Amino acid sequence: MASKRKHKSCTLKEKLEVLKRLHKGESDTQLSKEFGVGKATISDWKKNRGKIEQFCTTTSEKTIEKRSKTTVSSYEKLDEALFLWFTQERQKGIPITGPLIQEKALQLNKLMDGDVSFTASCGFLDRWKKRHGIRQLTITGEKLSVDNEAAVEYLEEFKCIISSYSPQQVYNADETGLNFKALPTKSLASQEERSAPGFKMDKQRLTVLACSNASATNKLPLMVIGKSAKPRCFKNMNMNSLPVFYRNQKKAWMDRALFKEWFDKQFVPKVKAFNKENGLPPRALLLIDNAPSHPEEMQLVCDDIKAIFLPPNVTSILQPMDQGVLQALKQNYRKMLLRSLLEDNEELTILDKLMKMNIKDVIYWVAEAWENTCKESLQKSWKNLWPELEFVQTVFPPTKENCELLQLVKRMPGCENAEECVEEWTAVDDCGHEEYTDEDIVAAVQGTSADLDADDSEEEGDALTDVVPHTAAASALDLALRYVEQHADATPTDVMFVRRWRNIASSSRFSSLRQKEITDFIS
Repeated sequence: MASKRKHKSCTLKEKLEVLKRLHKGESDTQLSKEFGVGKATISDWKKNRGKIEQFCTTTSEKTIEKRSKTTVSSYEKLDEALFLWFTQERQKGIPITGPLIQEKALQLNKLMDGDVSFTASCGFLDRWKKRHGIRQLTITGEKLSVDNEAAVEYLEEFKCIISSYSPQQVYNADETGLNFKALPTKSLASQEERSAPGFKMDKQRLTVLACSNASATNKLPLMVIGKSAKPRCFKNMNMNSLPVFYRNQKKAWMDRALFKEWFDKQFVPKVKAFNKENGLPPRALLLIDNAPSHPEEMQLVCDDIKAIFLPPNVTSILQPMDQGVLQALKQNYRKMLLRSLLEDNEELTILDKLMKMNIKDVIYWVAEAWENTCKESLQKSWKNLWPELEFVQTVFPPTKENCELLQLVKRMPGCENAEECVEEWTAVDDCGHEEYTDEDIVAAVQGTSADLDADDSEEEGDALTDVVPHTAAASALDLALRYVEQHADATPTDVMFVRRWRNIASSSRFSSLRQKEITDFIS
């Protein structure tokens, strides 16, 4: 008589490995012998594949190495809200204790009109910690800004995560605020500007999201978030012709809905196209910080393209975009802004010229600034997170961005002490996402955020874009073509590009005239 098989409980990590190997074509029989479970058990795992994969996607690696079940909290929304609050506080380096977690759980439960019998017991706290892989809650002393020990530990985990990916398939994205009309305050208060109304720094802002892969071979177009859905300067424009992915939000912040839209409509299609064009496997990994404005990891998955969160306490030293990339982007933008103000020959003050700027100007400048962000800077930014990459060890010559910006600032009235002005000026931008209140957190997990509504208000200073007649366009482009053909810096690509649009304008002009003749004949 055959002995009864001893019951074995596999961890979620083991279950996930079995499911992956089944997907590759290995047999149930072979895997049941290897893992010491029955074929019926493996069949159950296959039936619950979606649930297992979804749970593992949103849970830390260490947790799935220990857990064997996907049981979720009976207070699922509260659990999510509490973790969202915890993540936000840890990103700010605020010490968190167990009792503080329990107190916040009670507050959020009350705010969500939850179960009145909920007590946030020690058992609830312990289970919540295990679900989210939180090993320690008692942190004493000063604010914890960077956990160097955790960073070293995460580097080993990161090696395992990216073991099957090439540098072309691993991406990083991060957002930043851009106070696009801000100037050095010394310039605003300079003697010749005394007659201008107000000396306060202009805090009109946009949010800019930048994304690139580790090899810097696929630099995605920027995402830009403004307040207005349709600024006047966009009227009569083909929005698909913008060099950025433009969206709006009432406060021009990034939020979960906008990030999800960017992931689905921009990141996934462009990465798939890049992989296909370069003969790469159809898979990719997106590294992002665990900000409240980012959806859960399980929502950022499409086929074999997925996002993972960097731990909050190591983001500032490991996230590539934070290692000078976004700063270089904004420095490039500000160089273009200053050149425009200083080279404008109109007899206007600096502030008056600034008032004439609109969102369209800013979008083209920031897109060009991103284009000018050099490949070497993007590659070098991965040095802390992925030191094994060959190109991050290369010593690059210092960039001229700071020198050029300093020279431009010195030409501004009142900015003779340029170093101090630039340092102050480059510190005016925010992180690109708004800090959530308890009410915002509840609204986010319940899907009731009011900030997702479109705002059709017009931006101040946005001039209406007039429709350009075909005849005027054809003449202007013909002149532009002759100019480009004669210019010493022109390339064949430049000439063919302008020539193509000259031909489109001429053809459209002919079609328009022909249609007018037919209409006149019929009438």
